[in-house]
This record gives sequence, C-alpha cells and structure tokens, in this order.
Amino acid sequence: MYLSDVDLREAIRSGRLIVDPPPTDELGATSIDLHLDGVDQARVWDTGKLAKHNKAHGRPTLELDIARMTYGLISRKYLIAPPHEREAKEESVIRRDDSVIIKPMGFVLWQTKEVIGTPEESPRYICFVNGKSTRSRTGLIVHLTAPTVHAGWNGNVTLEMTNCGPLDLVLHEGDAVAQLTVAMITCPPSLDVRLHESATHGQSSVAGAEPGPT
Repeated sequence: MYLSDVDLREAIRSGRLIVDPPPTDELGATSIDLHLDGVDQARVWDTGKLAKHNKAHGRPTLELDIARMTYGLISRKYLIAPPHEREAKEESVIRRDDSVIIKPMGFVLWQTKEVIGTPEESPRYICFVNGKSTRSRTGLIVHLTAPTVHAGWNGNVTLEMTNCGPLDLVLHEGDAVAQLTVAMITCPPSLDVRLHESATHGQSSVAGAEPGPT
C-alpha cells in the first residue's frame, strides 16, 4: 500500500518516516520532492588517477572490479569535485560558479539535501526514489538502477545522474530532480538484518558511510 499525501505528512509527524528537513508545500498526491544538496557535494570519478594506478599494476586502464570493491575505500580515493569550466572545458561534467553542467554522456554523483529513510527500530515503510518526468524528457536519468531505500535505512541519498540527451544540462543546489514514494510493509524486518554492515547506511556524503577497520 502506497502512502498518499495525507499519510506521508502523518508518517513524518509521528517519526515513522524520516524526511529532514521536512517538506513544506511540495507534496504530490503520493510523493515528496527531493532536492540537490550544496554544489560542493557533487562528485565525479577521477579516471586519470585510476588509469595511473591500474597502469602501475599492469591492469587495463579503466577497469574496476565493482562487485569486489569496498565502495567506501574506492570512493574516497577516486571521487573528486567536478573541475571548473575554465580549467577543463572538454570534460563531460564541469562546474560553473554555483552550478554543475552535465554534458551528453556525463555522469555525476550528487546527494539529496534531505536525510530520508525510516528508524532502525521497528520500521514499517520502504521507500523508493525516482526521477521526475519533466526532467527525464531532457535526457537526465536520476537514480535509475537503485531506487529502493530499505526499511531501517536512513541518510542523505546519493543520486547517480547521467545525461543521455543532446543538451548540456545545468543543475543547481536546491533543484528538485527526484521524488520519494513510500509503501507500507507487512511487518518490520527480522532483527538479524544487519544494517551496520551497509556501505551507505547513515551516509552524509556520496562517498558512503565511513568504512570500518579492516
């Protein structure tokens, strides 16, 4: 069962749904708009640094074992702020003052201003993050492959965004590029669900949660 705007407001008021800062007048019939955090939070992959590392170890230039990596370690090593346009006009993602420009086939990670999710203790909802249709018609794909916010998880959501269209897309802090829908689950998950092992639970940056000791 998906929550309506009435249910969403009550769930936030009661603390069963976390949306911080809470929405003002931006609720749809069954959704809450999510906004981009400060422009300093945007990140792109440093392919040059990765290529140099791989070359030194005799590996193909841009290979990355994504199913075997420790995301928190890799992200902190190879994610960087988008270069300024005056320094790197040929890059697919650049920064211009207080905006980020995603050129065709560019890819950027940028978190939501809102912390969203559900309490760890006895969560009753599961959430879904999706793009907004009017944005997608320009070619902007937002959070397409990982829309689920599991019960008991909360944090700033990292939006994976790419430009599949023909235009250079300009984004600013506070832009509403995604939306949250919420569904009720039949019962809280069992206690052996170990959220503390999640690479992203409680994250406050696109690099994910701080990795534990190894």
